[in-house]
Amino acid sequence: MKPTSVRLILIGSAISLALAGFGIFSYTIFRPVSQEASSSPSPAVPATPNAISALGRLEPAGGVFKIASPSATLGGGVGGSRVTRLLIKEGARVKADQPLAVIDNYDSLLASAMQAEAQVKEAQAQLAQVEAGAKQGDINAQRASVLRANAELPKAEADFQRADAEYRKAQWEAERYGQLFQSGAISESELRDRTLNLETKEKQRQQVRQAVEQAKLELEGARQTLNSVSEVRPTDVQQAQARVQVAVANFQKARADLNNAIVRAPVEGQVLKIYADPGEVIGNDGILDLGKTSQMYAVAEVDETYIGQVKAGQRAIITSYAFPGEIGGTVERVGLQVSKNAVLSTDPVEKTDTRVVEVKIRLDDSTTTAGLSNLQVKVAINTAGATP
Repeated sequence: MKPTSVRLILIGSAISLALAGFGIFSYTIFRPVSQEASSSPSPAVPATPNAISALGRLEPAGGVFKIASPSATLGGGVGGSRVTRLLIKEGARVKADQPLAVIDNYDSLLASAMQAEAQVKEAQAQLAQVEAGAKQGDINAQRASVLRANAELPKAEADFQRADAEYRKAQWEAERYGQLFQSGAISESELRDRTLNLETKEKQRQQVRQAVEQAKLELEGARQTLNSVSEVRPTDVQQAQARVQVAVANFQKARADLNNAIVRAPVEGQVLKIYADPGEVIGNDGILDLGKTSQMYAVAEVDETYIGQVKAGQRAIITSYAFPGEIGGTVERVGLQVSKNAVLSTDPVEKTDTRVVEVKIRLDDSTTTAGLSNLQVKVAINTAGATP
């Protein structure tokens, strides 16, 4: 071989090696990002013959509670009330029946409740007074009135007897002098004097008779009054009891209205989000969201085609990019209604309109997911009963 041919062969080989090295370098530097991303680890649910895969979401036990004001409807619907005081912060854990917020009508309702309570006490005092009857001092005073009236009656009757005797005497004299005048034994003036005396005695007799009747009436009235103050009538007691019942009912209503001005936690849980701060009107979202994050659930949307294979008690695995590893769980309840899927996959190949049934899965460990309500997850349900 000629030296010139050898030289050309060596130069060509060197050029080929250089081009190959440059190609490998260029591929390493400029390879597509999608290929690099596809090689990263994925939380995909392990595929096994007995596993049903589905998308789902996380939610607290019992779902998310929308807490609104009970007095909002009383005040004219949603948006009619304002938050005066907010007693908790976002993320705080609360107990059942713990006060969460105070509504703007609290002060006026508190005044109404205090007034109603005072009316109850007043009605109860009146009932006790009726049941006890009149005071002993009033009874003794009325007995004294009866004694005085009883003493006045005999005196009035004695005065009437004297007046009646004088009247009868004057009547006899007038008749006698009338006979004497007829026989001419006395003058007309003497007859007139006896007649006037008879008229005077008759008027006096009538006045004394009226005094006797008045004394009898006063005695009877004093006796009736004594009986009235001494007697506790059942009708008076019933009337007083009815007044107490009305006052108690008004107080209970006022207290219920006051309780509606304080928003309380219906269950023990964690405050997930606050929608209305102090001074703000309560909107359609209510005041806050509350959830039992101590126990989280995965709500898997299982395709209607495979729902017949899912049963309560089956084991499941839940995965997501938001937390490391995987979390086990147990199917607690299979839904009874088929609906359109709400959790959509980001994979453009998968269907976006699927008929699904919701399956609730109780997580074994809620520590890492307590703050991830509504997180999208992937679920694998082992239909054979063993852990996938």
